[in-house]
Amino acid sequence: MRRPTNSAIEQYYFGLFSSHYALPAGRIEYADKPDVILHGERRLGIEIANLYLVDGSDRTSEQVQGHRRDQVMGRAQSLHRESGGRDIELWATFDPCQPVSDIESLARKLAEIAMRVENSAGRVNPLTFVHVPELHSLFHNGEEYEDAKWRPNQGYTVPLLSVDRVRELVAGKTAKAVGYDKGCEAFWLLLVVEYMDPAQDQFIEWPDGAALAKSPFERILIYKPQFGQVVEAPQAAM
Repeated sequence: MRRPTNSAIEQYYFGLFSSHYALPAGRIEYADKPDVILHGERRLGIEIANLYLVDGSDRTSEQVQGHRRDQVMGRAQSLHRESGGRDIELWATFDPCQPVSDIESLARKLAEIAMRVENSAGRVNPLTFVHVPELHSLFHNGEEYEDAKWRPNQGYTVPLLSVDRVRELVAGKTAKAVGYDKGCEAFWLLLVVEYMDPAQDQFIEWPDGAALAKSPFERILIYKPQFGQVVEAPQAAM
């Protein structure tokens, strides 16, 4: 299945946002730099970005680690089958304090462990994989399935909103604002938090007394679509 384009994702979130927030009247134009232009009494540009907990360039970020865990599980299952292993399903929980770096090496270790335990069932004794620090727990039920699939099984806690992370993202968008459509009379920044994505999910209540530095954005709005929550981040006066 082809991944939606960034433009399609932005339009999807803006459509939801417009149903939860009272926008000025006007004609909506989907564009680029900024992502949306609202033609009304004034020309309002709205830039849209997802508010991730950690920048995706960090190898320990959930964006990176989630993908690597999926790769490890898929590769390990292939290796297990190539070695004549049974078509069991296996679930692994990874230790977030031990980021996955070498996908192939970890997959081979996991496939070797699976071969040793495939005829048992239930939670795998941690002593079986004590030599693999990236693994926190393993479980399988011993049954074979035609469409068996190995999966990561992570648990997550939902953190409070990080003002520093919002500042970091606003600073990055501020640096790019010089390239925005000069015909706009004002700009807003819409930061989306997708609660279904553990790389983004967080409480969005703004902490008392905190404020951002003044930016080119008239409003900085944090939006959690599935809950219809919209919070405005205050900015210091000039």
